[in-house]
Amino acid sequence: MTRFAFVSGTVVLAVLPGISGCTSSTAAGGATPVAVTSNTLPIKSSGKALAFRTNSKNTASINSYTTLPSSTHSITQAKILNKSAAGGITINGSADQDKNPTTNQGTNAALISANSPDALQGGASLNGMKDVKGNVYFENGNFGDAQASNESSNLSSVGVYNVYDSSNKFVEQIVMKHGTTIRYQEGTAGDGSAIYAVGYIGNNTTNMPTSGQATYKGFHEGGTSVYDDNGTIRNLSLSGGTVELTADFGAGTVTGGIKGAELSTYKNSNKVVLNPNATGLNISANITGSEYAGTAKLVDASNNAVGTALYNEAIGAFFGDAAAETAAAYVIEGNAPLDGENRDFIMSGAFGGVKK
Repeated sequence: MTRFAFVSGTVVLAVLPGISGCTSSTAAGGATPVAVTSNTLPIKSSGKALAFRTNSKNTASINSYTTLPSSTHSITQAKILNKSAAGGITINGSADQDKNPTTNQGTNAALISANSPDALQGGASLNGMKDVKGNVYFENGNFGDAQASNESSNLSSVGVYNVYDSSNKFVEQIVMKHGTTIRYQEGTAGDGSAIYAVGYIGNNTTNMPTSGQATYKGFHEGGTSVYDDNGTIRNLSLSGGTVELTADFGAGTVTGGIKGAELSTYKNSNKVVLNPNATGLNISANITGSEYAGTAKLVDASNNAVGTALYNEAIGAFFGDAAAETAAAYVIEGNAPLDGENRDFIMSGAFGGVKK
């Protein structure tokens, strides 16, 4: 499964295994995975995520390629039942070298764990995953992107994007060396609901700038996003455009997101633009220490909100020396003109970026 975005007029391609029922043995960004070396694993880190529970159809199966357990989770109602408290939940993650990998598990076979000590509002909590067989992709000194799935949960982390121009010529690779974006799904087969989460883990900045500005060229990793098409729940995607975040360290703010994008879905294998005016997503947040929190909104080309939001939240953090990188996550629940009618929707996703 592939997603495309545009950064400064160029195309960014990433492969997203292990999420929304899609699997792949290709490394994030399409590059060949590099064999694990000493001191590459283990990885152990923590971060934050926005999580929500909604009605869902959950199934379990065996991946025919890896012969490992896998699961799919499909939202059945575009309404959030309960969600994490303001500021999100803590996510702890680790990956240790798997000394007994299965065939086709991948070059950097790993035992991957993820958990949270925090519950959602209303009491729902993550069961997490413990020593799940998966893979970690290492490219050009990146933080390490883990992919894992079992019979009830999926974890996908992406911090590397390959950039191509309009003629499909490789331009550059965006590499997060101090953190990575996270997407997570969890729900037992046969249960009527599941928890979906978007976030990040990494090494938070310890020497935050206190003045000046920084612009981060970035990428967008769409989480689970759906809308209600007269009772039929369909996926939606905000793709393309320019992805950029700006931090004003003196003012203590973070702004930006996606511009010039396209909000679409697929019906009968045909692409449908849902709202030609919905061309971006904007976050506005305040910095506290090495983290920031605020709101996210679907916007038009003039940065005016499209539709109304029942819930909209964005969180983020800075990673590396002097805030060299950043990552953010957002969730929006609302109603907007989509495909000619006002419809309920849920949007979620994550941003990763490196300082220009």
